[in-house]
Amino acid sequence: MSGYSAHNEYDFDADRRTGRNWGAMALRGIGIVFWGFVSFALTFVELVAEVVAPLLLMLGGLWWAASQIIGKLPVPAEVQPVLEAFPTQLVAAGHVLTPTGLIVQGLWLLAIVAACRTLNGIIFKET
Repeated sequence: MSGYSAHNEYDFDADRRTGRNWGAMALRGIGIVFWGFVSFALTFVELVAEVVAPLLLMLGGLWWAASQIIGKLPVPAEVQPVLEAFPTQLVAAGHVLTPTGLIVQGLWLLAIVAACRTLNGIIFKET
């Protein structure tokens, strides 16, 4: 009969007919939905941070390296004002961006990725 067995260890149909254990089943269902939403939010944050963190680290590292190289270049006096115009910080929408700040923010995002993965693992094992 394709895997169907009329004899179960626990007769869910009998409880459904008598109305017993609806409260326990409803609480379990609510718990599953709640932890599903929490897991979704953690996964979403993890994925966004996983994309943005390497970009911030790379941009910060390249900007820092470029500023170090430009600062050490021996250039004629006529070109010196042009090289001094290389930005050491940028202001975007009221936020001050620096190479070191971008690197630190990238590292924080990597920590967030690790925390989200850890919490998702704990949730998976508990539910």
